[in-house]
Amino acid sequence: MEASPMYRYSEDPQSKQKNKKVVLAVVLVAAAAAAAIFILGKTTFRHTVQPTASTSGNTSSTQPVFGSVTVEGISLKGMTMAQGRSAVLEQMEKKDTARTYTLTHGEKSYTLSGKDLHISYNTNAVLQRAMQAGTASSTTSSASSASSDTEYRLTPTVDQTSLQAKLEDLTKSVNHSAKEPTIRSFDGSGFSFTEGTPGVKVSNSALLKKVLDVIPTSDSATISIPTETVDCTRTIDDLRQHIVKLGSFTTISRNTENGTYNMSKALRAVNGTVVPANGTFSYLGTIGEAGQSQGYKLATALENGQAVQSYGGGICQGSTTIYGAAMRSNCGIVERSPHSSPSSYVPIGQDATVSFPGLDFRFSNPTDYPMYIQSGADGRTMYCTIYGYKSSTWDTIEVSSKLTRGTVETGRYATCTRTFYKNGSAVRTESMPSSYYPPHTTTQTAGSSSSSKKATSSKASSTASSTLSSKPSSASSKTASSSSSSKKPSSSSKAPR
Repeated sequence: MEASPMYRYSEDPQSKQKNKKVVLAVVLVAAAAAAAIFILGKTTFRHTVQPTASTSGNTSSTQPVFGSVTVEGISLKGMTMAQGRSAVLEQMEKKDTARTYTLTHGEKSYTLSGKDLHISYNTNAVLQRAMQAGTASSTTSSASSASSDTEYRLTPTVDQTSLQAKLEDLTKSVNHSAKEPTIRSFDGSGFSFTEGTPGVKVSNSALLKKVLDVIPTSDSATISIPTETVDCTRTIDDLRQHIVKLGSFTTISRNTENGTYNMSKALRAVNGTVVPANGTFSYLGTIGEAGQSQGYKLATALENGQAVQSYGGGICQGSTTIYGAAMRSNCGIVERSPHSSPSSYVPIGQDATVSFPGLDFRFSNPTDYPMYIQSGADGRTMYCTIYGYKSSTWDTIEVSSKLTRGTVETGRYATCTRTFYKNGSAVRTESMPSSYYPPHTTTQTAGSSSSSKKATSSKASSTASSTLSSKPSSASSKTASSSSSSKKPSSSSKAPR
């Protein structure tokens, strides 16, 4: 049933005005609701999207990252601290491996490699500064962030102790000592000299500084090795003033022609020998083996108590002659052995036997200057003169020896001393090596003595005498080459001469 047209379209003026107000209120509420929904939706979208964008490809939501910074040429932008440290350390390892420094001195060159340097760096401190700088720049304007990266350099620190040791070992061949002036030759009339030559040594502290200075600025360089001159400690004038005649001694050969030849040959071999400052002279070390192949002749010697013909017989008189000069030149006696019986050509207790290779005669040079030996033969006269530095505490030395006890049945003992004289007065006396002579067939009274004259420039005045006993024994009347050592037989088959 349809409503009547009158009801449907009829309008009450008051009612119409009221409806308009209601509609307006509804519209305003709806608009407010829509605005609220829009604002809330926009805010929610912003907070949900931001984490998604920030987590794509890195972990900056939990760890800070570098900004626009470069360390040792490596850009660390976007890296974490661990990533940056790893990249920098790898870069520095490559850089140090490639380091090469060439050290030069004249024509010599030496290579110092990176592995020799043991370099460390202030990596952590630099990375911390770089991280802080990068973080600060991220809060600046976009115009500022578009500028070039900030560059950081590491500071190298070298283990100087190990580097110093490496440099000293690497350049040690540069060093060479000064060559002191020497006596080139000498004869009875004087000496000829050779000038000294300065030495060179590396200035280790200056070289270390050079290397340390170049490491921070260059991975390779050529460095000249700084050196210092090592001057000679003495001049030729010093040698002239200090090299004087110290002492001399002579003996007379009573041996055969061959024996005299042998001792002369040995003394000629010693002639011109230089004993270094604080060095030691060896008789056998100088003349070597006195055998047939060395040109020595057959002469009488003792072997196992029997007189035999032996090549080199007689050379013991050569060693005894040098022993006499050494005692009178203030030399130290390092090794000396007596014969098995007193020798006829020197006072008892002043002989020195030898037997190659085990029984030697040796003396030392107690001074800071070389000693020079002049030795040889003039007919049957054997002589030796020693030149060197003489202390101002003495002028001459007198050597004396005597029997202390013993008989032919028990063997004989002899002592020996040397007395230093200054201005004609004795200033001190020293004991020299004593001697024991095994039993033989004649007796010499214990306590008898013999004193040789003071060393002079005259060979005759220092010639030893063999008039110790009123009746020479059969052993002592033989030549020196027919005597033997009182020690146990040497492993060598060679007999004392």
